[in-house]
Amino acid sequence: MKQLIIAEKPSLAQKIVGAIGGMKRNGDYYENDKFVVISVFGHLLTLWDLNEYLHKENNKWELSDLNYFPEKFKFKVKDDKGIRDRYKLIKKLIGDNSISSIVNAGDSDREGEVLINIVIYSIFGQLKIKKPITRIWLEDQTAQTIKYELNHQRNIDDTKNLYNEGLARTYVDWIYGIYLTRYISIKSGTTLNAGRVIIPTVKFLYDRYKEIKDFVPEKYLKINCEIIKDGTKISLDFKDMKFKNNEYKDAQNLLNQLNQSLISVTDIKRKDVTKRPKRLFSLATLQNYMNSKHKWSLDKTLKVTQNLYEKRYVTYPRTNTEYLADNEEDKIINLINKIRNTNSIFLNKYDFNNAHLEAKKTLFDSSKVESHSAITITNDIPVNCDNMDKDEELLYTVILNRCLANFCADKCVVNSVNVKFDYCGYDATLTGQTVIEEGYLHYENDIKDKEIPNFIIGETLKPNNKIEEKETKPKENVTEQELNKFFENPFKNELNDKENTDEDYKNILNGVEIGTPATRSSTIEKCKKIGYITSKKNSLIITEKGISFIHILMKLNINLWSEKTALLSQNLKQIYKGNKTIKEIVSDAETEVKEIISSNVDISNEVKNTKEVIGYCPICGKPVYENSKAFGCSGYKDGCKFTIWKQISGKKITKSVAEQLLNNIGKPTKKMKGFISKKGSEFSAKLVLGKDGKINFIFN
Repeated sequence: MKQLIIAEKPSLAQKIVGAIGGMKRNGDYYENDKFVVISVFGHLLTLWDLNEYLHKENNKWELSDLNYFPEKFKFKVKDDKGIRDRYKLIKKLIGDNSISSIVNAGDSDREGEVLINIVIYSIFGQLKIKKPITRIWLEDQTAQTIKYELNHQRNIDDTKNLYNEGLARTYVDWIYGIYLTRYISIKSGTTLNAGRVIIPTVKFLYDRYKEIKDFVPEKYLKINCEIIKDGTKISLDFKDMKFKNNEYKDAQNLLNQLNQSLISVTDIKRKDVTKRPKRLFSLATLQNYMNSKHKWSLDKTLKVTQNLYEKRYVTYPRTNTEYLADNEEDKIINLINKIRNTNSIFLNKYDFNNAHLEAKKTLFDSSKVESHSAITITNDIPVNCDNMDKDEELLYTVILNRCLANFCADKCVVNSVNVKFDYCGYDATLTGQTVIEEGYLHYENDIKDKEIPNFIIGETLKPNNKIEEKETKPKENVTEQELNKFFENPFKNELNDKENTDEDYKNILNGVEIGTPATRSSTIEKCKKIGYITSKKNSLIITEKGISFIHILMKLNINLWSEKTALLSQNLKQIYKGNKTIKEIVSDAETEVKEIISSNVDISNEVKNTKEVIGYCPICGKPVYENSKAFGCSGYKDGCKFTIWKQISGKKITKSVAEQLLNNIGKPTKKMKGFISKKGSEFSAKLVLGKDGKINFIFN
């Protein structure tokens, strides 16, 4: 008798085959005398559409349809020949008498649990059979971990609550997505996609847009005091040396008074401070770090980390913790020994002979670990970069350095200096720091020396003073890093770089969040694709379509803002903890949707511009929309004539090409075929859009 191992991806199936060894290929699967290994291609099954429950032959959306809710959710095989064939093969293998049990080798998360189990249970139902199911849980994809898990398979009941939570999320997202999208679209007369996580995402950007739009700048006067100490110019910020814009006379009087006096040093405090490194990376903190330091999108960081995971170099990426489980100490000790004894291009720059690396107690706390520990490197340390592209090389180095910083047992000591000044009763403070003992900074330097001159208590200095006219500024546009912090801590007052506290971790593990680490980057990308938000440099900006979407939600009293969405996430987490059932959560969602639909509010006057924004005009900066013949600037009423025609020299210009041109001004597209010259001959060329709004050909 054999076990059938179903992997989530072909790449993982290959690694399992390699770890087992001695397996032979049999068409689209592998086998030996103990195991059969096959993979799915991601999701083979999908939920029925609403019209299928209603047995409607057409795809028309009608308000009367929204009174129906399924008694039982049904899955179907996706309409794709390759997927249908793979499902049929897995069905044949599961039903084979030589297969005694099935192993779920999906990704070690909710999605992997649901994705494989619904295939197994669906086939069980069709064949009217039942076989034992086990689970392997891969923190990394090294051969060592795969072998261990196959030798210590878990009963599928151990992850039953995770499966139920995943199913509940799938059902609830279907309810909100299907019913709200149809309701809003029917009422507005245009397709507007809605969803449980889409709505608070767009609302967060809308609130920032309103804050910036409604901000009224105020001019004010400030006295700037500049001193020179040991040849270094220093600007001191004295409190309360500010005046309203119409108080120039008062500012001048104070300036005259200050010019008659000297600044005195009233106090100096020096203290040696022991610094500790930032914790190991969760997916969110890794995404935030790469967005801040290297301007990577959340989606890019997740994809590159996933690549490193599939290449066995790092542990499972979709984790919400920066800690390791208590029982992982031996694993980290073995990893440290491997680091010391590996000749790798990533490690050769460090001298470990005199460095003290250890598995410090502060790294381990099982109470802050749910399904997966923090992201670390694995024992498969690459000798060179031959199996990596540049992005993977950079990200691996970042994760490695964070690991080494946390494993470093050498103290990092910084001398902190705090100098206080007095100037005619006004006070100012100057701070600086100098590294005394490098410690973990040898691996990840997140502290920069900021040396200040050697002041003496009681000394006086003659400043250079002047009145400066300044203006208050609104908040900046939202960055992906800021939005990611909002997802993780929706009720945190300040979305800063400070590490999560014990209270923050309590909220995270209780489900007080928007979306999950696995879905947040895809939510942002989905909102971009729909046209609710767009990227500009390293910021996210709501579009006119997104603004109209929020206005319509407000008019329809659809309040799925952060509070309600986070509460729903909390309730879903209660399924994982065994305190709630799928039926309870689904019933709550249905009740809320019924209340929204039954209100039947007229929004005909609220529907404004819901067109998709293709990009922004290089001349006037206004949105560019698609029409039947071109992609044109919305500022045409104000005289802007910028246009990208849908035919350029006989070549059809698609929306994606127009987006490339608008989002990469001055950079050429890829070479395209199919242009026709005036003489009728075909040629290939690249296109480039200049800041003047003109499109030119590039031939070389």
